[in-house]
Amino acid sequence: MDLSELEELEARIDRLLERHERIRREKEMAERQLQQKESESHQLRGQLRQYERERSELRDRLEKILGHLERLDLP
Repeated sequence: MDLSELEELEARIDRLLERHERIRREKEMAERQLQQKESESHQLRGQLRQYERERSELRDRLEKILGHLERLDLP
């Protein structure tokens, strides 16, 4: 193996290390984004449960009001 072959090998190794580092950073960024999206999803599910409870409560109240109106027996 001569000097030029060693230099080429060294250059290939350097490129491989740079690519590996870039991929590692991209992976870390993707993991952070995934954690953020999971957190947002958890918050949205909580809001959805709250909205469903409020909707159910409103429906019950409206049914109660309609029941009162029906008992008035208006012409």
